[in-house]
Amino acid sequence: MNSSLEKTPATISQEYERRYDIDWLRIIAVFLVFIYHCSRFFDFNEWHVKNDELDLFMTFFFNFLGGIGMPLFFIISGMATFYFLGFAKAGLYVKARFVRLMIPFLFAILTQIPIQVFLDRVSHAEFTGSFFEFYPQYFNGLYGYGGNFPWTGLHLWFLILLFIFSLVTVKLFVYLRKDENLEKLSKMALFFKKPGSLYILIIPILILELLNPLSILGKFGGYNFFSLLVFYIIGFLLASNKQFKESIENHRLIALIVGIISTVLLLVVTLFFDLFFEDFLFWILGLTYVWSWLIVILGLGSKYLNFNHKSRKFLNDIVMPFYVVHQTIIIVIGFFIVQLDFAIVAKYFTIMSLSLIIIIGLVYIIRQFNILRFLFGMGLKKKKQ
Repeated sequence: MNSSLEKTPATISQEYERRYDIDWLRIIAVFLVFIYHCSRFFDFNEWHVKNDELDLFMTFFFNFLGGIGMPLFFIISGMATFYFLGFAKAGLYVKARFVRLMIPFLFAILTQIPIQVFLDRVSHAEFTGSFFEFYPQYFNGLYGYGGNFPWTGLHLWFLILLFIFSLVTVKLFVYLRKDENLEKLSKMALFFKKPGSLYILIIPILILELLNPLSILGKFGGYNFFSLLVFYIIGFLLASNKQFKESIENHRLIALIVGIISTVLLLVVTLFFDLFFEDFLFWILGLTYVWSWLIVILGLGSKYLNFNHKSRKFLNDIVMPFYVVHQTIIIVIGFFIVQLDFAIVAKYFTIMSLSLIIIIGLVYIIRQFNILRFLFGMGLKKKKQ
C-alpha cells in the first residue's frame, strides 16, 4: 500500500475493500459445473458414459451452461490474480500457483483420472477386464488420439491451462500493477462507462475463434486456447479499477436484454439453419450471448454478493477438492445408474444426489489431514499449540 497522504487514482485503486463476490462467484461456478456434468449422460454430445435415451432439453442445458462456464472461471481467476499480486511477489505467486494447481492435477492424473478412462473404455465396449488390468494400458498413447493417457486431465484441463496462463502473464501483470500503469488503466476504465462499450472486449476473442490458432490442440470447453487466455486477462483488467466494477453493474440490464435476444437467435439459427462452429454468424451470436450473460452474472455478483458470511470461508476452502473429485464420482455413480430402467429425470436426480453425498463425504475426509489437503490443493492446517 502507498503510505502517502496524497493519493493518485492509481494508488487509490490498489486500496480495495475485500471482494467477497469473487469468492461467492467461484463457489457458485463450481457447483454449476457439478450440475452441468451430471447432465452429460443425457445430452446428444459425446461423453465418457452415455444413457441409452438422450434428451434435447439436456442438450440445450449443456450448451448454455457450457458456453458460459469456463470463461467465467478464467475471468474470476484473472480477477483473483490481480489481488494476489497486490501482496505477493512474482516468485511466490508462481510457487503458490504450482502448489495450488499442479499438485492436485498430477496426483489426480495418476489416481482418479484412470478410473474415468477405464469406465469410458468399458462403456464404449473398447475394453473388457478389471480396472487393475486396465491401469498399465492407461499410459499407452494419448487420449483423443487413439490412446488412453489424457495429458490434459479430462475435466482438470482448467488447472493446467490456468497454470500455463499464470506463467506466461506474470511479468505482464506485475508490470501492469505498478502505480504508473494502474493510473493508465484507470483512464482506460473511464472509456467503458459508455453504454455498450464493454462489448468491445470480446472482439479479440471473436478474431481468435475465427482464426483458431493452434487448432491441433482442439477446443477447451468449446474455446480456442488463446481465447481463454484473453478471458483470463480480461478478468485481471476488470479488477484493476473500481470504474470497471461500476460499469459492469451499470451494464446489467442492457446485457440481460441482449443476452436473452442473442440466446434465442442462436437457438433458432442452430436448429433451423445448420449453423456450425466455423461460421462467422455463429460466433457473432455465440460470443454476444456468452459475454452478455457473463456481464449479468458479474454485475449481479458485484452488486449483491459482496458480503461476508461464516459459510464463505468454509465453502471457498473446499472448492478445489470438490472440483478435483466431482467428475470421477459422477461418472462412477452414473455408470451404474444409466443401466437402470428409470426415467431420465429420475436418473439425473439420483446421480446428482448420490454424487453430492459421496463428494461431500470425501471432501470432509480430505480436509482433516494435511497430506490430503496438500494433494488436493488446499492450504495446510496449522498445528494447535
